[in-house]
Amino acid sequence: MEGDGDESHRLWIGHGAFLGIFDFMNPAPSSMKSELFSLLRELAGARPYVSFAAVRSALGSSPLGEKPGLLREYLSEAMDKKLIHDAGRGWYSSLATTAVLDPEATAPLRGMLARRFPFLPHYVWSTRQVNPWTHHLLGKSVQFVQVERDGEDDVAAFLRKEGWSVIINPTTKTARDFAPGERSAVIRGIRRAFDPATEPKVGKVLVDLMLENSRLGLMDEGERQEMSRKLVTTHRVEMAGLLARLGKHRLDLVGLVGAESKPIIGEK
Repeated sequence: MEGDGDESHRLWIGHGAFLGIFDFMNPAPSSMKSELFSLLRELAGARPYVSFAAVRSALGSSPLGEKPGLLREYLSEAMDKKLIHDAGRGWYSSLATTAVLDPEATAPLRGMLARRFPFLPHYVWSTRQVNPWTHHLLGKSVQFVQVERDGEDDVAAFLRKEGWSVIINPTTKTARDFAPGERSAVIRGIRRAFDPATEPKVGKVLVDLMLENSRLGLMDEGERQEMSRKLVTTHRVEMAGLLARLGKHRLDLVGLVGAESKPIIGEK
């Protein structure tokens, strides 16, 4: 009987050791979650934007890095706790305040177009809307009307009749005589599908301003970069959409914000 007890005792100890190894290989969810939250605080202190891929890579050999579904669940919980914030598909940010363009800057023109063309998809943005982030206020603003290609001539004719100075799809060459002003408008025809109810997105406007500045010379390029950098590092933008827009035009983040003295994004 005593021998049987010793054997049972050895089996129990062996069973406990096995469970210990199992626990080591499969840490408790609370442990993995704490590890992630600690990592997120570290990443947030290093740069304002980080991608899902970068978080997963930073986890290294942690089992959580091999469980993308569970990782997304924990990241969602981290957003609920305001440790991080949504910055577009697959991107997160430490910036709590969302960047918003002042709608009052474009309200009169938007109202005119909505009344005259209620069924024509379009949206409007203005250089005045980035003034809160510029070192020097832009004295003369320009309004940009993004409209379906088929409607650009009708919109231009209407605005000219209302006393606006209008140019359609200008290039560096054709824009030589265009002068910025309160009643100056650039019309850009759009081929892609878009939802006017969700436009314009801030990141998209930053990229479009970069493109327009190269054609129209609206402001000093260094100041434009400084403005863009200030905006994206103090207010949260949809980084996924911004990078997609840059990629579409074969541009990069350095071109948008200038050389990085401190990293803005953690991508991989």
